[in-house]
Formats: sequence, structure tokens, C-alpha cells
Amino acid sequence: MEKNEVIDAIRLLRKYNTETNRIEVKSALLGFPKKCYDTISSFSNKYGGIIIFGLSEDENFKTEGVYDINDLQKQITSLCSDAMVPRVRTDILPLEFEGKNILAVKIEELRQN
Repeated sequence: MEKNEVIDAIRLLRKYNTETNRIEVKSALLGFPKKCYDTISSFSNKYGGIIIFGLSEDENFKTEGVYDINDLQKQITSLCSDAMVPRVRTDILPLEFEGKNILAVKIEELRQN
């Protein structure tokens, strides 16, 4: 995943002022979001998608930043590799956006047998 893909996703969210079935945001300013498992599971069982941590779910997706970018990345990696069966493949991109740290996670669709 490239930085431009994330920026384009944020622009799309802000333009239409709504999340999509393939792009979702999670506020992570005060800690690891509680409903991450459900979103990751949903994306992996459908078509995949992108979760952007560090944007406000209100206020037209204002950039808030994240509580600790390194810990957030570890938590997501652990959740996808240890807590989910089968393991969920991700592409994680930490980046600075509008002067704050955010984290974008691309969830791959699980292959169906």
C-alpha cells in the first residue's frame, strides 16, 4: 500500500462525509479501538478493505493522531496473526498526515477454498 492510496481514501471519505464498504476509520487517540476484531473479520470475509486509525469518526474525519503508533501496530499484528483463524494478511503503513501520526491497515480478502 502506498501513501497516495491512503490520502486518496481520506479525500474520498471527506468528500462524501461517510465511510464506505471498503474504507473505515477508527479513532485511536486514547488507546486501541475495541471493535477492531469485527471490522477486520468483516473485511477479510468480504472483499478486503482499508482501516485508517487516527481519524475522528465524527467531525468529517478530522485528523486526531494515534495514542502510540508502535503499540498500535503491534496490537494489530498480534490480533491478525494470533487471535484470528485463519490468519488475516495485512499491509500496514504508518505515516504522518496533517502533522499527526496515523496508521493505515489494508486487509486482504481471505481465499475461499
